[in-house]
Amino acid sequence: MPNPLSNLIANLKTRYRQSKLTTPERTLNIFKNGVREVDEGHPEKAIKHFTEAISRSSQSAKLHHYRADAYAMNGEFDKAIVDYDTAVRLNPSYPDTYLDRGNSHYQLNQYESALKDFSEAIRLKPDWGEAHANRAVINAELGNTEESETDAANAKTLGVNETQLTAMLQAARNEAND
Repeated sequence: MPNPLSNLIANLKTRYRQSKLTTPERTLNIFKNGVREVDEGHPEKAIKHFTEAISRSSQSAKLHHYRADAYAMNGEFDKAIVDYDTAVRLNPSYPDTYLDRGNSHYQLNQYESALKDFSEAIRLKPDWGEAHANRAVINAELGNTEESETDAANAKTLGVNETQLTAMLQAARNEAND
């Protein structure tokens, strides 16, 4: 059975150590708590941590990107896009943000916006197989067969799982034909 006095002392030590942290260190700890919540499958808790971190460091593209990822994980794609937009404004040369924002646009059936984001991710990181695969799927859904086939070939060359890609493309083509 835990000793109440030991628990109190441990709690006081933790609070004391936290009080000595600088603002960037506190923000980093809050960010790490958000990452842990995402890893444990609790996006709603992660959003709270990332929101608190953003309130301390609003110009961090990384914090906005992580909160956007948590929103997307929670199915809140409109909110995710708002944060991805902010992350892009703060760091327009980070290809992951475009890919992730494109995925959120895709979830909302905003295919043209998704296509633009996947294309920008590829422009920034031409050897990214996942971005080529995602653009292949979007092009298939939009009926852009030649572009889809080119992107699919590039994705395969860049190491994307051919079986998964083929299944995704078939589903997209079926969707386009419905």
